[in-house]
Order: sequence, then structure tokens, then C-alpha cells
Amino acid sequence: MKKYLFIPCFLITFVSLASTAPPAIDTENLVFGRYTNDQETHALEMPIVRYQDEQGRTVDLVAAVHVGDAAYYATLNEKFKSYDAVLFEAVMPKNMRIQKNSKASPKSPITMLQHGMKNVLKLTYQMDQVDYSAKNFVHADMTPKEMSNSMADKGESMLTMMIKLWRAGLVQQLSGEGMNNADMMLALMSGDASHQLKILIAKEMVNMDAAFDMLEGAEGSTLITERNKKAFSVLKQEMLKQKNNKLAVFYGAGHLKDMSQRLINQFGMQPVSIEWIKAWDLKK
Repeated sequence: MKKYLFIPCFLITFVSLASTAPPAIDTENLVFGRYTNDQETHALEMPIVRYQDEQGRTVDLVAAVHVGDAAYYATLNEKFKSYDAVLFEAVMPKNMRIQKNSKASPKSPITMLQHGMKNVLKLTYQMDQVDYSAKNFVHADMTPKEMSNSMADKGESMLTMMIKLWRAGLVQQLSGEGMNNADMMLALMSGDASHQLKILIAKEMVNMDAAFDMLEGAEGSTLITERNKKAFSVLKQEMLKQKNNKLAVFYGAGHLKDMSQRLINQFGMQPVSIEWIKAWDLKK
């Protein structure tokens, strides 16, 4: 039986040769998702952020949202073709391959939740749309056993993580920053519930730093910190391969704040460019 799992970063709610250039992005204000509502665009947008060192090497962080428009994943599939390797997240057994358009039935509560969101919001599911069978895709995440062992070592469980996320959501609601029950009821009664819910959740998803800080704590969590360590150990291995001069790290947006700091502190890189891709088109 095939088992693979995305750990969603919305429960409450690459290396290439290039010419050396000075940093173009303020790291203090760098974000990995944005809600845009202006005359031209109404959307949840996710970035591809490029990092560069003094030798001109670059690493791109590609922010993922696990349910989105089919057009969003089609755009990513096309972009991924240009990379020598795409490092991806999925808690699954070692050496297992995810077959294209497998559309496997959800096996875990988290996968069921993601499918539920997809259906309610009238979106598509990342694993159904992204071509993980591509030869340049490289698994860069924990196995189920590694994740279980790490959580046991830290005294964690899926229940404790859910409780922490619930508490963070409650704090946001009480502070007036998060989605509240009245907002939810108005969306459900609007006559276009899926659209209005998407707008509410899009706003929630781009304002999650405090929630993830609470989840991480002082020692870091398996969900973010330890899985990021595993991903970057794979990144180091791929960077040593001379044929690989163009890499992507494709992970949930909630992982990228920590990954960004690792690239800056451990690899001596700085963000130099950012491209925004429309993940949810919120125009009617």
C-alpha cells in the first residue's frame, strides 16, 4: 500500500550559475505568501525566491500551497522542467516514487482534511496535479519512521501539534487578527460560500508567522525544524554533484522562513529576486 503525506502548513488557516549581484530583497520584510486585492489582481500568490552567494551560485525556494488552482500547478510543472533537480516534501518511505495522476484514496486524517478543503473550496490537490514522476524530482523529507522517532524524542504527537495550532488560532481570534465565527457564518450564508471562504482563508494563510512560532517553540518542532534539517542535508548532497547547477527546493510555504535563514546563515546566501505566482484566483 502506498503511503505518502503532506503536512499542511495551513491547518489554522534551486542551485544555478549566475553573475554576482547585490541582494535585491530586504530580508527583514521577506514573506512567502501574499493576498493581493487591487484593480488588476485578486488572488492568493506564492513566491519563488532566489538566493545567491558571492560565487554567483543560486538556490530557489519554491513556496507550495497544497490545494490550489489547476493553472497554478501547471505553471509549476512547466518551470520545474528547467531544473537539474527539484527537491520535494512528502513524508513517505525511502526510494518510493509518486506516480503521475495516481489519485490515490486519502489514507491519513491530514490527507483527508486536504481533500476536504479541495472539495469545499473548489480547488485541486497538489499531489494530483504536480508531476512527481519526473526524473529530476528528488525526495528531500523524512520517512514515516524518521518522523515518528523524531516526534517521540521531542514528546510530540499529532494531537499536541493540533492543540498548539488551535491555541495559536484562538490567540489570533482574541486579538482581532484572525478569522472569527461571524466571518465564517457570513461566508457560508453569502450564496457563494466556496468563493467567500477562499478569500477568508487566503487572508489567514499569509499571516501565520506568530502561529508557527508558537508551534516551533524554543527547541523547534519535527513538523518544521527537523524536516527542514533533513531537506537541507539532501540539498547539500545535490550541490556536490557537478552536473547539478540548477536546483529547486519545493516545500510548503510555512517551511520557508526557517529555510531562508538556513540559506543565509549556513550557505552565505542572500535573496536577490522574487517571482510571484497566482495560486488561487479570487476574481469572480
